Amino acid sequence: MRSILSVLGVALWLVPATASAEEGHHEHVAPHGGTLVVLGEEFAHVEFVLDSQTGQLRAYVLDGEAEHGLRLAQKTLALRVEAPTSTEAVTRTDLALGAVANVLTGETVGASSEFRIRHERLRGLETFRAEIARLEVKGRTFEGVAFDFPEGNEAAEEHAQQRAAASARGGER
Repeated sequence: MRSILSVLGVALWLVPATASAEEGHHEHVAPHGGTLVVLGEEFAHVEFVLDSQTGQLRAYVLDGEAEHGLRLAQKTLALRVEAPTSTEAVTRTDLALGAVANVLTGETVGASSEFRIRHERLRGLETFRAEIARLEVKGRTFEGVAFDFPEGNEAAEEHAQQRAAASARGGER
């Protein structure tokens, strides 16, 4: 009995040390193998999954830990995509990803966490810049959320949070 308590005590002693070593940075895993875009300070995420062969783009709205879907009332997700053409000129394409109903999850258009579009402009693309025009998630509105695909915006969001924290401490860099 004494040895079990000793092992348990050591395990509990190690937990805070491990947690404090990881506090400075954490990453989320995209559950569908796509690109995560952070909304707010880890308030929610949007995962984008592109099939460049078919030109289909899916977006999944997820919670702050990128683990569970969040149903949205909006019926479309507006996205502006900027990508080079075959002549290297950058073109802008406005896309409207439509909400997807799913009988298995009970999601409907107007209460869905998944949005998708198939568009010729997305065929063959591997990288692009994009901006989510407007998204309403759990009572909060997000506008002009920019990201690079396939990188996402988590690194940019983390950098912005660090700048804000330094500013709050008196301008430290």
